[in-house]
Amino acid sequence: MRPIVFDKTVGWLHPATGRRGVVIAGAHGFEDLCSRRFLTLMARDMAAARLPVLQIDYPGCGDAAGDHTEPGQVAAWVASIASAIDRLMSETGVADVLVVGFRLGALLAPAAIAARNDVAGLALLAPPSSGKAYVREMTGLSRMIDGTLPPYPDAEPFDGIEAAGFRVSAETAADLRMFEWRDRLAVSAKLDLLLMPTQVTPANSDLADRIAAAGGNARIETFDGFSRLMSTPTASEIPQATLDTVVQWAAGLSRSEPTASAPINHEQPGLEGDGYREQPLVLGPAPEICGVLCMPAGTEVSEEVVLILNAGAIPHMGWARGAVDMARTLARQGIASMRADLPGLGQSETPGEKRQFLYDKRGRDDVIRIVDWLQRHGFERVCATGICAGAYQAFHAARRDPRIAHLAMVNPLCFSWNSSYALEMGLSKIRDNARAPLTPGVHQAAEANPTDPVGPSLKSSVSKLGRRMLRRSLEMSKSSLSRLSSAHGSKGGSVERWMRDLTKRGTEVLVVSCEGDLSHEEIARHFGPDGERLGRMSGVTMALIPAADHTLTPLHARVQLTEHVARLLSSTATARANTRSSQLSNIAGDAP
Repeated sequence: MRPIVFDKTVGWLHPATGRRGVVIAGAHGFEDLCSRRFLTLMARDMAAARLPVLQIDYPGCGDAAGDHTEPGQVAAWVASIASAIDRLMSETGVADVLVVGFRLGALLAPAAIAARNDVAGLALLAPPSSGKAYVREMTGLSRMIDGTLPPYPDAEPFDGIEAAGFRVSAETAADLRMFEWRDRLAVSAKLDLLLMPTQVTPANSDLADRIAAAGGNARIETFDGFSRLMSTPTASEIPQATLDTVVQWAAGLSRSEPTASAPINHEQPGLEGDGYREQPLVLGPAPEICGVLCMPAGTEVSEEVVLILNAGAIPHMGWARGAVDMARTLARQGIASMRADLPGLGQSETPGEKRQFLYDKRGRDDVIRIVDWLQRHGFERVCATGICAGAYQAFHAARRDPRIAHLAMVNPLCFSWNSSYALEMGLSKIRDNARAPLTPGVHQAAEANPTDPVGPSLKSSVSKLGRRMLRRSLEMSKSSLSRLSSAHGSKGGSVERWMRDLTKRGTEVLVVSCEGDLSHEEIARHFGPDGERLGRMSGVTMALIPAADHTLTPLHARVQLTEHVARLLSSTATARANTRSSQLSNIAGDAP
């Protein structure tokens, strides 16, 4: 895989030798976080079937330049799909392409390929029934996630839809409501169509008949496994049967003759924006690591780089695009950063060996691989930061590598892995998959039956009581196993001793928790009530972010986190500068 920068956006090219390529237009916002791994695996399988594949980010989304405030965003999204087709053809020499659209991509792709004669096939995966329906679903998600968060008094009102922290302007929402992909598809009906709705309806069959009458071919399959894919990014389960169906459809339409040799531009241009310059990267050797280096636009660059790791299984853009926003804000303050997907996450390669999901010890070796790369490119000091599982990997990499001079752990749910954490992760995944908030119609079907004699209120109370009892049992289990591990000197000692050794070495540590987050229990388990022993350690700063959830959905929470990280670096930089100044003064004083 190699990155491509074009038209203020970023694409990830999976090379192959076939004469027919594939452009993948993915989802937006929360749906993008849940499905990016699925589409990346699909792209890799298609490339293995000799189909060159280009995955893209829409302008203002993912790693692309801009944000939700850009005017004419829907038109730009449509244009980016068309531009990706042109770029894939010029990069690889393919004669024509297939376009795969998922969710938002399925809504927009028919408009993007209208009147083109170089598109041989179109796959529409889980398309919204209409633009209006899609906006309704975003609004429902906003009420389910953002609407349940505690109020923050200084939050500025937003004119648009904020769903899982991702913002869509009122203009963009209005433009999306106008999209009716079936009507636009009629213009480009003479092609091979794979339609995979979450539920086959008579309207789908009617569409297939119309395409067949126009001389095209239409195949309709149900998108099995959609709800489990779209539960949450960390609980997401890859629907392998659906993935195989799409890959086999594309492979069946491939052109076996090899491509004409197209020149490969190894010196790809970077992405430039307001105060930053970014370079998407793929770090070898296997398993490949996908990342983005973000540098200040000016010549003044800090001597330390911030390494932003995955929060759980969330891709490197971050929840609500928080990692992208952090990187670009830091760049405007002269601080460089690298946001990366560890192997098996986001768009990085899957490790050859089996690993413990998120908390495998080998993850720290992958973090150190990134640190090695950063050092080769001029950064001697690193600030490793991560939310949840990313905090775990940052912590254990910092224990091994003194080049990690700063450590920022955000909402850490685990300092030392044991079987009780594995049980909790498994139960959380089952719960999240059962909830499946984005599946059209599921949340309505899950509402209580008004004729149920037990009644929704009693059922809810029993469910909450059960969850509280299970939570208490898990916390007791984690505490007992942690004490047992410490008592036997397992793995070199207790978490507290590890932290003391880290800070005595000189690493500055920032521990951030959101108000009411479960990380408070984990910190108390190892450092006493309210983390009192942690707070007393020299070189440790503790911070609290109010009115926020575990993934920092509200904008103010992400802004405050970036401020905390910048403050951590600036305070040490000032101290180092003062030390250098003092040393120079002493030298001057000693001079004859």
